[in-house]
Amino acid sequence: MKNMLRKKYAELYKELRYLGAASALSIFLAGCSGSELAPNANISYDMIDTSNSDDLEKGITQVLDVPGEKFKLVINYQCELQDGERWTITSNKHLNIEIKTEGLPDDEQVYIDNIHTDTSICSYFAQINGITQDTMDDRIHNSLLLGFSISDSNSYRGINQINGQNDTFIEGFIRGYNGYVDGEIKEQRFLESIYLENGVYANQVSSIIDLIVVKGEETTFVSVPSEIQISIWPYVKIQNKKEIYYQYYYLDSEGKIACEVLSEDEYYERTQASTRKLTK
Repeated sequence: MKNMLRKKYAELYKELRYLGAASALSIFLAGCSGSELAPNANISYDMIDTSNSDDLEKGITQVLDVPGEKFKLVINYQCELQDGERWTITSNKHLNIEIKTEGLPDDEQVYIDNIHTDTSICSYFAQINGITQDTMDDRIHNSLLLGFSISDSNSYRGINQINGQNDTFIEGFIRGYNGYVDGEIKEQRFLESIYLENGVYANQVSSIIDLIVVKGEETTFVSVPSEIQISIWPYVKIQNKKEIYYQYYYLDSEGKIACEVLSEDEYYERTQASTRKLTK
């Protein structure tokens, strides 16, 4: 599934210049013609595929080198979703993070001094790709300890709470399309479909983990970067008078963003495998 997603994203990167101006954003957000693509949109990152129940259950684990050290840093990311909840841009969401070492020498101690994490949106349009959605910092809040102690058998476990649409994100999104203009920016929440229609396909979670390494009388400080992506749920629920249906956003055979209308029965038939897994 991950390889299929990456292949489709690569196809979109090549073909998006042909995307028409029928996007809903073009009605009220000037400048989103799709002519300029994000420069790094075709780079593959470790990704949690939120349409894959195994990915949601196990998350994704990275084993990272620590500059100048013999041990490695092991990081596990896992989406925390309630029964039936999906990972969307506009909803508030939690990302669980577990960090420990691998191959730490017996005579060394490691502490996490600080974890800085930025969550941004990934889009194939340069105008909005990389706009920060939320930011988190976590560190020891007292002076009794050097930091969070970790080892091969002792993990740091934290939660990154990501806001769906805070003031900074809304303002950044508007400026991404309209540029810097005179006057007051009107705050308004945007629909999930607006992001999907315009090439937003994932959240990017970028972390810097600052470590304190103690070796006898010697203390050193080192930073380790980590990058993952989390795919966005591609379905939107619509109510039109008495009718309820779903819109599914996908890449068509020509590599263009398309929208398919599904009845409730069709939606549940397509998504029942992952829904059943999440609601056990």
